[in-house]
Amino acid sequence: MPSSIGGAIAFFAVQAVGRVPVMLNFSAGSRNVTRAAHLAGVRRIYTSRRFLELARLQPLMVALEREFQLVYLEDLRQSITPFEKARAAFAGACPTIFRLRRVASDPAVILFTSGTTGDPKGVVLTHANIVGNAEQIAQHIAPDRDWIIFNPLPLFHAFGLVGLLLPLLRGMKAVLYPSPVQAEPIVKLIRETKADILLGVDSFVSQYARVAAPGDLDSLRFVVCGAERVREETHKLFASPVLEGYGATECSPVVAVNQPDRNRPGTVGPLLPGIEAYIEPVGGIARGGRLRVRGPNVMAGYLTPEGLSSPPGRVVRYR
Repeated sequence: MPSSIGGAIAFFAVQAVGRVPVMLNFSAGSRNVTRAAHLAGVRRIYTSRRFLELARLQPLMVALEREFQLVYLEDLRQSITPFEKARAAFAGACPTIFRLRRVASDPAVILFTSGTTGDPKGVVLTHANIVGNAEQIAQHIAPDRDWIIFNPLPLFHAFGLVGLLLPLLRGMKAVLYPSPVQAEPIVKLIRETKADILLGVDSFVSQYARVAAPGDLDSLRFVVCGAERVREETHKLFASPVLEGYGATECSPVVAVNQPDRNRPGTVGPLLPGIEAYIEPVGGIARGGRLRVRGPNVMAGYLTPEGLSSPPGRVVRYR
């Protein structure tokens, strides 16, 4: 699913019926997507026919249809009966009657790493992980409920997903856009929506600044960048602060990020509240080492063909 209202609704709809959503990286190629789906035990894939056409993903669609049932939301929307609409309206008005019983340690979502250190790994994040990381970020940056977050990142990416969950959990507005590479439409929307915070990666946000006309980005209080190093040039392109951070899918994903009033370009900022860390020495490296972290946002474990590989001392239920 693209980063869109439909993608957000589909994510929470799956949660509402007690299933664990698996966010598939549609840009990873049919081989990796198929392997990921099999690893997570997927039988049915929800997507959008229009999105597949606009993104030119028909070859992926053909490959997936051989092994999985594809459900297109456009078709599903047309098949909803008046009774189902009435039931949904009643459930929305009286959510406590229809809610499913869940505990914090239950799996909430399965994401896949980018594969920079080998094949993409399936990461199981619990409700405690994703809600905890959103709360850590809120305590770290203290966002105002009146702020608007502009998020053009894909929902299959941990950074893009937290860009959806954080504003919704904090009662803020979010603007989603299905492709981070379309600089001119994004800049236009930032101006029209008067967005306060922009999420992105260095290579994308630098393009936004280059195509922007005077005044287009004036509403931005700050820009938050992750996933790759922020260049000094990018800091100079923006009148507002560019806050660089560090994260990993396994950490839901944010581990550290600069703060609006304490921004130090060239660093990833301090650790989020509740995260413990130490540097493990690595032979041959005089300055630096392997970063070890612990906190409420650290994943339940990796998916393996044998099941869930959970960290020592962590009890996780996976269905």
